[in-house]
Amino acid sequence: MLSEYRQRFIDYQTEINREEYLFRSGRKELWEGPELFREFSDLFRLQTVDELRTRSEEAPAKTDATGIKRLISFALEGNVLARVHEIDEQIEAGDEDLRAERFDKLQDAVRSLGYPNYLAFRREIREVDYQSLAAKGIALLSQTEEIAASALKHSFASECDIPLERATPAMLSYLKFFTRFDQHFPQDQMINVYRELFAGLGFKTDRQANVVIDVERRAHNEGGSSCYPIRIPEEIKITACFQGGQRTYREFFRAAGHAQNYAWTSRNLKYEFRIGGDRAVVGSWGMLFENLMRDRDWLHRTYGFTESQEFRQTIELRRLISIRRQAAKLNYEVEFYSGQLKNSAGPRYAELLTGATGVQVGESEYLRELSDSIYPADFLRACAFESQFREYLKTKFGAHWWASPKAGEMLIDLWNTGQRYQVDELASMIGLGELDFDWLATELKEKSLER
Repeated sequence: MLSEYRQRFIDYQTEINREEYLFRSGRKELWEGPELFREFSDLFRLQTVDELRTRSEEAPAKTDATGIKRLISFALEGNVLARVHEIDEQIEAGDEDLRAERFDKLQDAVRSLGYPNYLAFRREIREVDYQSLAAKGIALLSQTEEIAASALKHSFASECDIPLERATPAMLSYLKFFTRFDQHFPQDQMINVYRELFAGLGFKTDRQANVVIDVERRAHNEGGSSCYPIRIPEEIKITACFQGGQRTYREFFRAAGHAQNYAWTSRNLKYEFRIGGDRAVVGSWGMLFENLMRDRDWLHRTYGFTESQEFRQTIELRRLISIRRQAAKLNYEVEFYSGQLKNSAGPRYAELLTGATGVQVGESEYLRELSDSIYPADFLRACAFESQFREYLKTKFGAHWWASPKAGEMLIDLWNTGQRYQVDELASMIGLGELDFDWLATELKEKSLER
């Protein structure tokens, strides 16, 4: 039974990622993900979960049991999401009023499986202590509140000529889309920068047959850059929009970090250790390369961008507000999914997000903002690991670690493990200790003040 299930698991992951790539890249007009979900519905049956649990108890080694547990989590998650599949299709078609009903059905689904609430369900299948992490998020918000308010006040005054009190959430988009420095990041250099970056780490990306960069523009292409691990490590796709500009480069480097992680994943790993593990692991590798856009020396060496202080300050502010926003969202989702909010979900959402972002946020988006995966937890854990690991690379290989083949060898060794480990385990294996959110808060403050 186990070998057959694992093969179906591989087939599903391959087909759903291929479908997403074809649709998002504009190679096909219609999204057929729901049809695939139904085609592989046997993977999510409770009878199948029971059989997997029996195999887990009989597994001869800890690694085997861990792998089967990963498959059980995948099956349970699919089983719960299958209960709201029809509502999802209606919401996708435009019926936003069904979001509250969707949440009620999620809660009913996990209770039928023996869990007190959705938060407890996610905690068991993902092995993340969300409440403890939310408390660390509150501390981070407190530690960075003063510097965030000061930086936002200065930014809105200088860039928009308005006081912070009159700023709106839409104006925060400036931090992501600003174009004032785009001339330093030319369109025709993107692929060369990518090649040279990884060449400095000892990689010959032009010989990576398993990584394909799709830059073709199509009518239904969603734009931006994304990574699609169709079959790991043999077939990895990156969609990229080579139009130049700081945002385009950041998105492309993030996707490239994801792709290299998948491309160097060992073929000897069971497939459940190649995909479907801790999302913070893949996220951290994307951040590591995206954050080179914050490195003064790298900007100078790569683009000849010598006077980059203002640019880096804007990037740092964007990162600070993004992390603060996710910390607030994590607290909101922990409270919501544990059933604490009842009739106060809208006001609590507005309170938390307003406090984190410095601008007045309304209540209307409180259901739309919920993530089934409790994404803010993965994002914050990835940020903490990436921050500590980047400092480790600088200590071990020098400030220009991105030009060290030895650093590249270390990255390959870590990428070989795929998603075998949680991000917390990776930190311990490397010698970083526990994920340190005080360290992250200190870095955010220091970088925001750096000149």
